[in-house]
Amino acid sequence: MIPLAVSNAPLADVFSGWLSYSLGGTPAWAWLALPVVGSLAWLAARLIGSLGTSLAKQREGAAKKSKLRSLVGFARKPAQWCVGTALFHLGRKPLPLSESLQGFLHYLELAVGTVALLWLLLRLTEMSSNFLGKQLDKTGRAHAKAAIPLIRSVVKGAVIIFGIVFLLQNLGINVGAILAGLGIGGLALALAGKRTVEDLFAGVTLVVDQPARVGDFCKFGSNSGTIEDIGIRSTRVRTADRTLVTIPNAKLCELPIENVAMRDRILLKTVIALSYDTNPAQMRSILASITSLLAERKEIAPGNRVRFIEFTESALNLEVFAYVVTRDFNEFLKVREEIYLGIMDIVAGSGSGFASPTPPVVLREGETLTVGEGRPATESKAPEQG
Repeated sequence: MIPLAVSNAPLADVFSGWLSYSLGGTPAWAWLALPVVGSLAWLAARLIGSLGTSLAKQREGAAKKSKLRSLVGFARKPAQWCVGTALFHLGRKPLPLSESLQGFLHYLELAVGTVALLWLLLRLTEMSSNFLGKQLDKTGRAHAKAAIPLIRSVVKGAVIIFGIVFLLQNLGINVGAILAGLGIGGLALALAGKRTVEDLFAGVTLVVDQPARVGDFCKFGSNSGTIEDIGIRSTRVRTADRTLVTIPNAKLCELPIENVAMRDRILLKTVIALSYDTNPAQMRSILASITSLLAERKEIAPGNRVRFIEFTESALNLEVFAYVVTRDFNEFLKVREEIYLGIMDIVAGSGSGFASPTPPVVLREGETLTVGEGRPATESKAPEQG
């Protein structure tokens, strides 16, 4: 049995000698101090996060408190990682660490800090998109929310790509060479997806610019119908025949879009043909009566007119021009019908009448109408044979 050697040196000397022992160029006490610094940095970050949450709860006003609490809730965890990483970096700087260990910790802090910052930016993007959706609901533009998922995805993708490029560049990796190697493949992919990308951006344009909205009746090109859905790639339109037409967004943006649903009033314009039996007194009475009829209708906008406009081969023409203040086409049809019936009553009451669509044929004595000729011919008898 081998006896154990017992040192008679004081405990402080043994402890100080052991702590001064170097491991990889770094004293043992510095190795022990690293987890302590990390724990303290993490606790401090959590304390700052709790303090921020408490301050958010103490703010006056329910609306402000709700928005601030939502912001703190979204950003607290990634912000704690950012603050904790910064505090750990400051805490380890005075420690006598070896160059290799300092380099390793630098890259570790860079990676953790970059991931935490990306996490924070992604959380803020999510919160901003939710806030934008609520604002669109409040302002009555809920249809524009269709563009939010696309915009959110694009922003998140850009944040992630820039974050990865930033991290790789700071880790000493030549990102430019990687991007150059992927250039040919990316060009081919971009050319293949050219139409899809055009439709995506055209969809965003339709939603944001709002030349037409879901539920609007529109005319575009040679087609017309009610828009049922504005998607990311295409727009679906329900025609009057109840068929569903799907139009790529990029093509729809190139067409002139006439939004019938956006008009504030509907035009009522017609030509009334009176017979030539109408005398000047009857004509003046009819004009005045139709003008009074339009003036009495509250659905008719000011500025209407009724005019005797022309003589034709078969009629005396009056033009009625007015606007019906409504966006509902069925309501417009009802008002127009009532006005037309009123005009019929006025014409009948004046003793006049409506003209025939074809000119009358007057036969004089001694003339007959020859079928197929369209004009009268003189009737004649053949000479008697002697």
